[in-house]
Amino acid sequence: MEIPYVLVQVVIFMLIAYPMIGYEWTAAKFFWFMYTMLCTLFYFLYLGMMIVSLTPNIQIASILASMFYTLQNLMSGFIVPAPQIPKWWIWLYYISP
Repeated sequence: MEIPYVLVQVVIFMLIAYPMIGYEWTAAKFFWFMYTMLCTLFYFLYLGMMIVSLTPNIQIASILASMFYTLQNLMSGFIVPAPQIPKWWIWLYYISP
């Protein structure tokens, strides 16, 4: 059920954001960006579903989800560049979407 819903979200997002960003209008780049957005949305959607299913109530799930999302945003390479991430945390950089 989630696949068509996420696909519609990505198509609407692509129609709005792709021209606003100013990327080159080639089919290959458009579909690579679309694939990237699909994978990212599926990742966060299924991560949220997993956290909700593993925790006993919604309060603990929201605390864990905020912790995971904060760690992944911190280790994605935008806030802290990859060369400055400590060696014992670099594995988190490689699994971050």
